[in-house]
Amino acid sequence: MIPLVTLTTDFGTASGYVAEVKGAFFRRLLTAGQGRGEAAANACQLVDLAHDLPPHDVAAAAWFVASSCFGFPAGTLHVLVIDPGVGTDRPIVWAEIGDQQFLAPDNGLLSLAAARHGLRRARQVPVPAAAAATFHGRDVFAPTAANLVAGADSTLGSPLDDLVSLPWPQPQETSAGLCGEVIHVDHFGNLITNLPDRLLPRLQATGQIDCGGTTIDHVVSTYGEAAPGSLVALAGSQGFLEVAVVAGRADQRLAAGRGTPVRLA
Repeated sequence: MIPLVTLTTDFGTASGYVAEVKGAFFRRLLTAGQGRGEAAANACQLVDLAHDLPPHDVAAAAWFVASSCFGFPAGTLHVLVIDPGVGTDRPIVWAEIGDQQFLAPDNGLLSLAAARHGLRRARQVPVPAAAAATFHGRDVFAPTAANLVAGADSTLGSPLDDLVSLPWPQPQETSAGLCGEVIHVDHFGNLITNLPDRLLPRLQATGQIDCGGTTIDHVVSTYGEAAPGSLVALAGSQGFLEVAVVAGRADQRLAAGRGTPVRLA
């Protein structure tokens, strides 16, 4: 029995769609698992992770999943509905990655998590003929999650050897330095690069990093080391070098976003 389930969508925090998914989950849970549903419903916690991810942005959601889901207890089931291809022939999958379980569209959403933590198993999820073509979150994800919580994993389909993968750029050493790019912009406008934080000594030694043509020459350990409004570079908590504006937004200051080039001499 799975005691903890999380829900992540791009539906919006005030969306009735989130409520419909939750209602479908608990409705199925009470009747699932050969009489075990009521006990499972009493034991299960459903936790909201986020519902305000950028709509239809699978890459941003993939970053969120890889960065946020692996601090949960082993065996947690993460239901992820960021699904711009809903109703098409894109598969829905159950996957075990690291020590976590996931229900997600197979559209690259799990690719960064699998690359970092290792794909252990995956199975395709059947889509009932009666499922609404535009709302698999309610009609497929929610009841499948309930079945899994109640121990009815026989509802899963055939095994899969691999998942769809998004292209995650890797930094390249060139004659001009180590070239990478911004791979994520967080809620505060910080520009998270694909340069791993093990390069911090190199950043400290050179004393600067270039981001989209702007040189940042203030290297700090914490945001509080610099005055508000300062443009700084530092090693962030996600394991990568980042560019930030103290008490401000680096994305707006530099007109930068995902894909903006960065270079470390």
